Amino acid sequence: MADSFDFRSMLMDPSIPFEQIPFEGIVFGDFDSRKEGWFLTAREAPTPSEQEVIENVPFRQGNFDFSEYNGDRFFKQREIKYTLMYFGENGNYSDRKSIEQEIKRQLMPQTITELYDTHDTIYHWKGKVKSIEVEDDEKYGTLTATVVFDCYPFAIRNHDEFDDLWDEVYFPHWIFMDKRYEINGKTTVTYHNIGSRMVEVTLKVVSGSVSYGGMTINSGSSKFISVPKGKHDIEFDGNGVIELSAVREEMI
Repeated sequence: MADSFDFRSMLMDPSIPFEQIPFEGIVFGDFDSRKEGWFLTAREAPTPSEQEVIENVPFRQGNFDFSEYNGDRFFKQREIKYTLMYFGENGNYSDRKSIEQEIKRQLMPQTITELYDTHDTIYHWKGKVKSIEVEDDEKYGTLTATVVFDCYPFAIRNHDEFDDLWDEVYFPHWIFMDKRYEINGKTTVTYHNIGSRMVEVTLKVVSGSVSYGGMTINSGSSKFISVPKGKHDIEFDGNGVIELSAVREEMI
């Protein structure tokens, strides 16, 4: 099933000796740590801090916590740190310096983009590099790079051909929160938001004409519906086929 990970561009050059291929790594933009010869030795992804809104009132025990809205808690950016090691082939300092410059050149200028990690094969993060620190070990001819990413607090569920296969074999069909419904007159649709937070669900009318919230949506048009996490009943009217889809976000 390894070939199914092609979407992450993690395939290695077969000319490289098997024992020298790193099996754990990250992909960020065009940078693939495994292809660059960096070995992932540690990762840290602590949960993010909450964006707290707390008010204290005189002569009242405790406080008022306004940090929640519609059943959701809100979080600050998440810091994810990776430790990568590079084992030099000839112990040449100038070669190691070139490798150090290259990892900085490839990662630091990147704008906010997707971060893939072999540890979380069905999710990805989104962010940018906050800092890169590289230590040179002259004795052993190695480099240790500490790369810190500033990321969106929730992991985002991948959805591609591999996920479709995985979905059919291992999980219920609604795992990706994408589903079609037939609307005949007044119809109640039960929608499962199985993620960790409220999502913006795309309501697309595939055929016919459907009304939602007093608004008529014709075939080929779409609108967004905010749906809290959990199971919810959504009322529609009209005749046609609709598609509800959303990106699943998880606190992992």
